[in-house]
Amino acid sequence: FYQLSNQHWSGVLDQDLIIIYNSILLNSGIEQEYRDHPALTTFLLHSFFYKISSIFFNVPNEINNILNSQNINDTLQFYFHVSRTINFFINLFLILIFNKIIKKLDLSRDLRHLICLIFIISNGYISAFFVLRSENLCLLLLCLSINFAISKKRSLIINFFIAGIFFALAMFAKIQIIFLF
Repeated sequence: FYQLSNQHWSGVLDQDLIIIYNSILLNSGIEQEYRDHPALTTFLLHSFFYKISSIFFNVPNEINNILNSQNINDTLQFYFHVSRTINFFINLFLILIFNKIIKKLDLSRDLRHLICLIFIISNGYISAFFVLRSENLCLLLLCLSINFAISKKRSLIINFFIAGIFFALAMFAKIQIIFLF
């Protein structure tokens, strides 16, 4: 909430602008321009929510319409708010899925809460709320993959198939996830 009320869309030019711009490009039917660090899953997710929010709030979601409008700054600020909201929920779901994985490992409740607390107060997790990054979504998808791989609810083949889909999506979000896996 603090960031949404005080930060401009151009405040952090690392990946904030890149994610917003490339997600708008995908809405326009144009291929992403960010090739050296593929974050296609991130762009697709943001693009999807941009389309939905543009319908409800009557905001242009294609690059040519945005550039030809009189309020480019307001439109980019709107999509910045949408992206930061998505980022918040990605981080929230990351903790929930991480807790679910730890629970499946049969750790005690106190130890599980301690591990999650350490994760929540870690510098990396807290800083993930202050910038848009593809790593958050990548870790969430990796955790979903691990969650399905260790699940005992369905057959092993179905679990591994679903885990493989989430792992592939994690790779499209950030290819370096191979090293973490």
